[in-house]
Amino acid sequence: MKRIGLFLTLMGLLTITVWGLRLGFILQDAYKNLVKLQAVAKTPDLSRFREACSYIESLNQDLKAIEREAGLLLSLIPKLEDHLKAMPLLFQMAQNLSEAGVEVCHAFKDLETVSPESLLPAIISTPNRWEKAFNSLQQAEMALAQTSELSLHPSLERKLQLMRKFLPLGKIGLNFLKVLPDLLGTDGQKVYLILAQNENELRPTGGFITGVGEIHVQDGRLISMTFRDSYAVDDFSLPYPDPPEPLRRYMGIDLWVFRDSNWSPDFPTSARNAISLYRPGYPLKIDGVIAVDQEAVSRIVKAIGPLKLEGEEELITGESVIFYMRKAWAPEGGNITGEWWLKRKNFMASLAEAILKKVEDNDIDWISLARSILSLLKEKHILIYLQHPEASSILSSLGWDGSLKPTDGDFLMVVDSNLGYNKVNPRVRESISYEVDLTHDIPRAILTLIYTHTAPAGYPCQPEARYDPIYEKMMDRCYWDYIRIYIPYGSKLQEATRIPIPRESLWHREGESGEVALYEAEEGPWTVMAVMSLLPPSTTQTRFFVYSLPLEVIKWEDNEGFYHLKVQKQPGTLGHPLMVKISLPPEAELISVEPEPSAVKGGSVLFQTILKEDKEFSLRFRRKK
Repeated sequence: MKRIGLFLTLMGLLTITVWGLRLGFILQDAYKNLVKLQAVAKTPDLSRFREACSYIESLNQDLKAIEREAGLLLSLIPKLEDHLKAMPLLFQMAQNLSEAGVEVCHAFKDLETVSPESLLPAIISTPNRWEKAFNSLQQAEMALAQTSELSLHPSLERKLQLMRKFLPLGKIGLNFLKVLPDLLGTDGQKVYLILAQNENELRPTGGFITGVGEIHVQDGRLISMTFRDSYAVDDFSLPYPDPPEPLRRYMGIDLWVFRDSNWSPDFPTSARNAISLYRPGYPLKIDGVIAVDQEAVSRIVKAIGPLKLEGEEELITGESVIFYMRKAWAPEGGNITGEWWLKRKNFMASLAEAILKKVEDNDIDWISLARSILSLLKEKHILIYLQHPEASSILSSLGWDGSLKPTDGDFLMVVDSNLGYNKVNPRVRESISYEVDLTHDIPRAILTLIYTHTAPAGYPCQPEARYDPIYEKMMDRCYWDYIRIYIPYGSKLQEATRIPIPRESLWHREGESGEVALYEAEEGPWTVMAVMSLLPPSTTQTRFFVYSLPLEVIKWEDNEGFYHLKVQKQPGTLGHPLMVKISLPPEAELISVEPEPSAVKGGSVLFQTILKEDKEFSLRFRRKK
C-alpha cells in the first residue's frame, strides 16, 4: 500500500509538473506575443497591420489555452485578497479585448494593401464582425466595472483608469464603422460642405467663413470637389432673413447671408443655418458640414508632407502654408481690382487639389495624419456636423461636433466675435480668470477677462469695410469684439465693468455706455452676458463680471458635497491662459479633486492651465463634524 501511495504521489507530482510546464510555456508564448504587439503599437505603421493581427490571434489562442489549463485555479481566486480577486477580471478583459481584435483583423485579412480606398469594401462586407467585436468590448467593460469596487495598487489603478477612458472610445469607433458606409455614399451620392474659417477674424465657431468647398462622394469615391469664395454663393433673387441684431447694429449688415451664418457658438445650430443660407444656384441636398480653420490646414499639411503647387517654385509645408495663403491672397502690385476680387481665393482650390493628389497617390503617413486630425478635433480646429442621426450622436458623444453641451453643475464659455471687418485676432492676447466662492449661502462667481492688443499704437478706431493690399496691415487695426459669456441658467449678474464706446467708433453713430446685457440663450439652458468691446492697438483692457450662481451647482448628499465645472473652449482659438480658483464651503474639508490642482491652500483649490481644449474640474468635500 505504501508503494501504491508513493507511486500515486509521484504520478501526481509528475502530472502537476507537466501541467505547470505546459502552462508556463503557454504563458511564456502569450508574453512574447504581447511584447511583439506592444513593439508594433509603439511604431505604428499600416504596412504592419497583418503582423499585428498575427500577434493578436496568437495571443487570443494563448489566452483560450490558459483558460482551459488554469480555469479551475482562476475560479478559486475570487475567494482571496483584492489583488487576486482582480486577476480573473483582468484575464476576462484580456480575453474579450483579444477577441475583439481578432474580429477586426479577420474583417481586413484579405486586403492586399491597407489604405482608405481598400478599407471600405471590407467594412461593408463584414457587418457581423463589428457586432461581435462590439459585444466583446462590452463584456470587457463589464469586467472592468467590477474592478472599481476593489482596492488596488495605484500603478494598476492608473492603468485601469486608462482602460475606463479608452474602452468606451473603442465601442464608439466600432459603431462608427457600422455607419461609415452610409456616410460614404453606398446608398447614394452624399454631399458635404467644407467651411474654410479664418480665425484671424474670429467668429463664434472658429472664424469668418472665407470660403466653401462642396464635396460629392459615392461608394467611397470622390465624385467631385469645388471650392468657392464665400461671397460667390449668394443669390439675392431669393429672400434672406434679417441678421442677428449685433451684426446689423455693429457691422451695418441688412441681410443674413451664408458667410455670416456661424453666429451661434453651437456648431450644429450654425451648420444648419449655413445649409439654409447656401445658395449655389442649383438644387442640392446637403448631408453634412465640416469646418476647418487655418491652424487645421497648417497641421494637416505638416502631417501629410510637402505639397507641390502649380506656379510655386518651393514646396508648401506646414510651416509655410499660412504665408503662402496670405501671399496668394494679396493683389498683384498692390492694386485692388475687380479681377483680383474674383480670383483672390483661388489658392483654396489649389491647396485642396494638392492634398487630394497626395491621398490618391497614397503618399501619406496615415498614422501621423490620423493623430493630427484627432488632436485638431479635440482642440476644435475641425468641427463636424452630420445629418445622419446615429453618426451625429457619435460625434456629439466624442465632443467633435462643436455643440454646446449642458452639464450637471457649473459652466463657462467665453465667445468672442470680431465685428470690425479686419484680421486683428493674431495681435490680441486674452486670459481668463474664474473664481468661485462657495462660502456663502448663494454661490458667487467672479470672472476676469484681460485683453491685450499687441499691434503698434496710432491706428484710428473708425469703422470701415476696407481691404489693405498687404494682409498683415489688416491685423494692426482696432478690435471690435462682441463678447458673449455663457453661464448656468438662473445666474444673476450683480456688477460688471462698463467701458463706454464713443459714437464716432460705431457704425450706427450712437455712443454706448458699455452696459452688459443679460438674456436666456437660444441654444439651451444657459444665461448669456453680452457686451460690445472696443480695444485700440497697444492697449490692455480688463473686464470683471460678478454674478451669483444657482444653488444647484453644488450637489449635497448628507454631509458630502460635489462641485463640477466645465469650461468650454471657443473653436479657432489657440489656447487662452486659464486660472480657476474654487473656495470651499465653510467648515468643509477636501476629499478628492480632479484634475491634479496647481495648489491647495486653506479652503481654496487653484488650477492654472491653458484652454487648448474643453476643461472639466471636479471637487468632492465634506462638512467637518
